[in-house]
Parts: sequence; structure tokens; C-alpha cells
Amino acid sequence: MKYTDKNRWVLSNWNSSEINDLIQGLKKIEKYTWAQIKTHGSKKPGLSVGTGYKLISNHPSLPENIPEDIKLSEMRIDEKKRIFGFRVDAVYYIVWFDRDHSVCPE
Repeated sequence: MKYTDKNRWVLSNWNSSEINDLIQGLKKIEKYTWAQIKTHGSKKPGLSVGTGYKLISNHPSLPENIPEDIKLSEMRIDEKKRIFGFRVDAVYYIVWFDRDHSVCPE
């Protein structure tokens, strides 16, 4: 939680059911290697399957403590919920917990 934004799209805004969804989604994601995560998403626009991993270039401003050279990415927890973060080596740092697909709506 080193780089988690403390002001926007915070986990403390989620209710217990949403947190349970998050835990289940993270359990699903942790089963995959990084190579699998990057390819375990929708191949066609509009489909919501897999982790939906994708790099995000057009995003809200990042917190000041985030390194400037990171590549922000999104992963799908379920149909609406997303996590946004970045990877350094084998660690994925979550920046935002998006409960209603509002960080980068499509």
C-alpha cells in the first residue's frame, strides 16, 4: 500500500460486499504469471473476460509520491470494479481502487 492514493478512489469507501468482491478478484489474479495476466483479457472491444490488463496513458493525475517513469495499468476485478496501479519487478502497487469504473470510464 506504499503508493495507494489516500484521497481519491480509496478502499475505505468500499462496503463489505465490494471488499469481498475485491478479495475474490485478487485471488483470481494471483493465480496467474505476469505473462498470463497480460494476455488474459478481452481480445474484442466490449467483452469483459479475464483480468482485462491494459496500460493506461490517459488517466487522472497521479499522487506526488508516484515515480514519474511508471506505466499505469488497469486490471478488472469484476464487471464494474477495477484496480489501477503499476508493476515494479514482480510487485504490483495499487494506486486506486475503482468501485464503479469511474477512474477511466470507457
